[in-house]
Amino acid sequence: MVSREEKRKLELVKGGGEKDEEGNEPVREVPKAARRRDKKRKQLLVEASRLYGTDFVPKLESIRDPKERIIFVAESIFASKGFAGARTQEIADLAAVNKAMIHYYFDSKEKLYHALLDKILFDLIKLTQETVSDDLGYPEQLEAFCRGFFDYVASHKNFSRITAMEMGSNDRYLARLVETFFKPLFDRGVAFIEAGIENGDFKKIDPRQLLVAIYAMTMAYFSDAEFIGMLLGEDPLNKKQLNLRRELIIDMVFDALGCERK
Repeated sequence: MVSREEKRKLELVKGGGEKDEEGNEPVREVPKAARRRDKKRKQLLVEASRLYGTDFVPKLESIRDPKERIIFVAESIFASKGFAGARTQEIADLAAVNKAMIHYYFDSKEKLYHALLDKILFDLIKLTQETVSDDLGYPEQLEAFCRGFFDYVASHKNFSRITAMEMGSNDRYLARLVETFFKPLFDRGVAFIEAGIENGDFKKIDPRQLLVAIYAMTMAYFSDAEFIGMLLGEDPLNKKQLNLRRELIIDMVFDALGCERK
């Protein structure tokens, strides 16, 4: 026979039962399965903060749309473990979604990677469109682009790793993106530098090599951040060092073009 105290405990678990001395309803106990899930989730976030930076978790928690959460998480996991090493279950767990949602939105891991590349490309195109303005002179537009590109890469720290990822010889998605979108953007930049030279704002220089130099000086800083941090003796990605690096790159570009910043 079940005693009154045992019966009361059972009712507490079910959310019913006697009220306390102050007349309050008993608090439902958290099921063990839910506690285990919460503990596992906290462990995942702690590990993610260690692997992907202290700003990763706050950014992740601020994203409400599940599709955007999946892409955000996939970027860090792909960059850290490579395409072959990344697992959709791991991405789903960290994004706090069901694995089936990845297949619902993207169909496969390959298409998730493609969607990530598309997002990176869209952000870069948006930056280029926002930089070009007939209200600004050539030097001002160039400075706005250099500043914007640096900040863009700073917010896409995994850009170089993602674009350099090997998916196999049969996948030419990135190559098609380069041919269809990146190369036209590059050619547009070349034409801009040539127009600035013709207008007398820039000294004569090989515009292709200049743009490649801007790209290399910016990308290498982030792809080799760990090594650079050892040389600097501090975090190269902190606000002070990022500002110093960005301004130095812009100064070097303007020196190469023989013009002054305004």
